[in-house]
Amino acid sequence: MVGVSERQSCRVLEVSRASLHRPRGTGGRRHPLDPPWTDRLRQLIQQHPTFGYRRLWVLLRFHEKLVVNRKAVYRVLKQKRWFVHQRSSTPRPRVRGWVSRASRSNERWALDVTHIPCGQDGWAHLAAVIDCHDRELMGYEFALRSRAKEAERAVEAACLARWGTLRPVGAPVLRSDNGLICVFRAKPATDSDASRPPIPTERGH
Repeated sequence: MVGVSERQSCRVLEVSRASLHRPRGTGGRRHPLDPPWTDRLRQLIQQHPTFGYRRLWVLLRFHEKLVVNRKAVYRVLKQKRWFVHQRSSTPRPRVRGWVSRASRSNERWALDVTHIPCGQDGWAHLAAVIDCHDRELMGYEFALRSRAKEAERAVEAACLARWGTLRPVGAPVLRSDNGLICVFRAKPATDSDASRPPIPTERGH
């Protein structure tokens, strides 16, 4: 229309101004299915079958000196179905989400693990046992490894600190989360303690 600006015309016709200047094409941007580095990517997957797309991209970009985008590696792995098979997690039984409360000391203990960065030495792990009634720290184990043995030593330290023996009478219930470090079975430290009763455990949040 003569004498009418482009903005006014698009407003009347309810048409986007960007659509008037958009180049005509067959569609959006399409990426090639098999980039030049696909064969090399397949070889790296065979050498490192447990690597994800980020580590594969690092090998291509910095070790092989190939100019490749991380998203491009992800796209090829998805199209080729080369992703690492991830095991489906099954729900584990948990107790009801009750708050750990105790009416007296030595009725219920709680065990948990925290991870502490130690600079060049890596990560250290602190397994601690507290009393759910008075919140007192009963025992702990600070180590560079996070295993069931470290959690067991923390429980043993708590028993020694409270009763002075690994065979307490009327041992409290030990509450922990579902972490792998807490999956342990209380066992004696020496053969002479083989008759001590195990500490009952309670798994939950």
